[in-house]
Amino acid sequence: MSEISNNSAILIATSFQALNRAKTGNKSTLLCNCTVTILFASFFIEENLDVIIKKMGKNREMKNFLRIKKHGHPGLLDKLAWYFNYCSANSKADSREKLFTNRLEGRLNKRFPGFKRIYQIRNDVAHGKINRRLNLKETKKLRIQAKAIVNDLLDIAAVAGCKIPRNITYYMAISNSEEQLADN
Repeated sequence: MSEISNNSAILIATSFQALNRAKTGNKSTLLCNCTVTILFASFFIEENLDVIIKKMGKNREMKNFLRIKKHGHPGLLDKLAWYFNYCSANSKADSREKLFTNRLEGRLNKRFPGFKRIYQIRNDVAHGKINRRLNLKETKKLRIQAKAIVNDLLDIAAVAGCKIPRNITYYMAISNSEEQLADN
């Protein structure tokens, strides 16, 4: 399948490769491969969200709303909450403080099934904690949900007037990476 950026194509391919290793590999590497599958699926969500916000020309507006300093980077949850608030929420929060209410988090969880769990696993890994209960069945489900989240993000962008084509395959992304390396 084609994606919207070189990075997103490589990230979801890496997730797929780890999932295949988890399916066919050694039981002693199952936890590692399941973790890598979900971790790269979460990176896939964030890369697509970053590209969408940039193509919509809303990066500065988002950072201002979230009160992110000039060279700072908002987190994945902040970006998703802002994006949902900006594009989809019926009653929009008018400040960062009002953005994170229990109601908004509930609406995010309803709109983007699996996100809460994917985000939790990603953040746990970022803080040195590995979820030892992660299994192949849940991993498969979460990876499918990550792809569905990205589809939904792109649908939301299209409704907002920013249709972004998915025209970069994994092989194109790898070729582009090789060309970029050769240029340096």
